[in-house]
Amino acid sequence: MNRLSVVILLILPLVTGCLPPPPIETYMEATISVAEERLSLSPLISEARMEDLPDWPSAPEQQKILLRNFDEIWSAVLAEFRRCQKYGLYTMVEDNNNPTIRISITLTSIEYTNDTLSLPVRLQAERLRDDQRFIYTLPAIATANGTTIASNSFYYYGILLSNYRRHFPSREIVSFFYRHKISP
Repeated sequence: MNRLSVVILLILPLVTGCLPPPPIETYMEATISVAEERLSLSPLISEARMEDLPDWPSAPEQQKILLRNFDEIWSAVLAEFRRCQKYGLYTMVEDNNNPTIRISITLTSIEYTNDTLSLPVRLQAERLRDDQRFIYTLPAIATANGTTIASNSFYYYGILLSNYRRHFPSREIVSFFYRHKISP
């Protein structure tokens, strides 16, 4: 056992000396600096006309059910902002509690090709003290995963909007407001 310890002690420095150094982590500063700011997130706005989609359900009850996906998207974005608030950069407040930055998220347009729905997202942040505005547009798409619209348009758009909700870029939106690691 004593000999084995000596061998390990002799080989260990050779092995560890051959290992590459750990990668250097690089960070990108926040695109929109919000240090010590009070953020207010406006409800999700849609400029997209869902009724322009082919075979969009005409029954108001079905439309209401389908459009609930957008309420869930807004809740997810708000939850992501609140989750990242714990890092101490900013504080989330209601609009009537004197925010210093007002944020709005808008679904700008709608485009439907084959089975792909494209609803780009516009992020706008307005710094109220100097009226500075930051505007960015992110792509957001969803597919219906092989389901055809001919089968049942309500079911089809339910799948399409559920996939859009699941793939909505909530984290990418919030990442504009804090420093984040750059992938090597």
